[in-house]
Amino acid sequence: MKKHTVKEIAEMINGRIIGSQDREISGVASLLDASENDISFLSNKKYAGQLATTKASAIMVAEDSEKNLPGGKTFIVCANPNATFTKVAMLFAPDPVTYPKEIHVSAVVSETAKISESASIGACAVIEDGAEIGDNTVIGAGTYIGHFTKIGSGTLIYPNVTVREHCTIGKRVIIHSGVVIGADGYGYEPGPTGIVKIPQVGSVRIDDDVEIGANSTIDRARFGKTWIKRGVKIDNLVHVAHNVTVGEFSMLIGQCGIAGSAVIGKGVIIAAQAGINGHITIGDGAKIAGTSGVLKDVPPGESLVGTPAENPRDFLERILLPQKVKKMVLKMLKLENSMAELRQECKKNNRTENL
Repeated sequence: MKKHTVKEIAEMINGRIIGSQDREISGVASLLDASENDISFLSNKKYAGQLATTKASAIMVAEDSEKNLPGGKTFIVCANPNATFTKVAMLFAPDPVTYPKEIHVSAVVSETAKISESASIGACAVIEDGAEIGDNTVIGAGTYIGHFTKIGSGTLIYPNVTVREHCTIGKRVIIHSGVVIGADGYGYEPGPTGIVKIPQVGSVRIDDDVEIGANSTIDRARFGKTWIKRGVKIDNLVHVAHNVTVGEFSMLIGQCGIAGSAVIGKGVIIAAQAGINGHITIGDGAKIAGTSGVLKDVPPGESLVGTPAENPRDFLERILLPQKVKKMVLKMLKLENSMAELRQECKKNNRTENL
């Protein structure tokens, strides 16, 4: 078990200690789940009430929280508890898994495949004709690498991944279990005898430092390539259709879908369950809120929400419009009632004057 004192942790993150500096820490946990000898953190003031009841031995807090801390506990005051806690958590993380630099006896590897001597090929993996596997790359158990697919150095492909023929994967890519790269794009043409399949003869290119979450799918192009550029991070259960291009350092979050031939710019964030129409362009730095449906081109830096997607101000105005109309109707009814009462009063006064 890994152990560090509060003092050691504070020195590592340049934090300031309030309380005991000699307590030993052996794990990390949330405020609610922490037990003795765990360290936790507070980054959202919504959970400040848990400071008094948590069992954590030490708690990392921001400088602006210092005035309201309960007594009898140990705190480490730091600039950004949320970001810093990630560094602390790594102190107690298990040692990384190591993979033997060998081809497992149960793997099926073509004689024409080129496998680096420093690569690791797991049990029951299949490497087809003409495939190339780079230095220090790991191919997990049960993974399939198709014909003439090339995989760069330092890439980690977890078990049960399928990478079909003629795909290219760069260096230091991480691909999680269940991912399918290079399946046919959705191309069909209605004809007199039924629905005719359009051949999908293109490829998929995954550039360096990309990470692809579990059970995501990236379809091969009808022709040319589907292209995931450098540094893109893809969450679980994301679908990228044929001929899509995703720009550098963009983030595609769980269950979002990109339709065919869409172009996603650099540094774009597409949140969970958002849908991007085909043949449109999302400009650099755009942000698409969760569950949004984007039907047309988006300028660089734009933020969109809703279906059809629009800027937040227009979205809120449209959402609030029924309430505004309701209030106006109530005001009109009130005015009508007041006018009716005024007319009755005028009639009454007229009758009195005639008498």
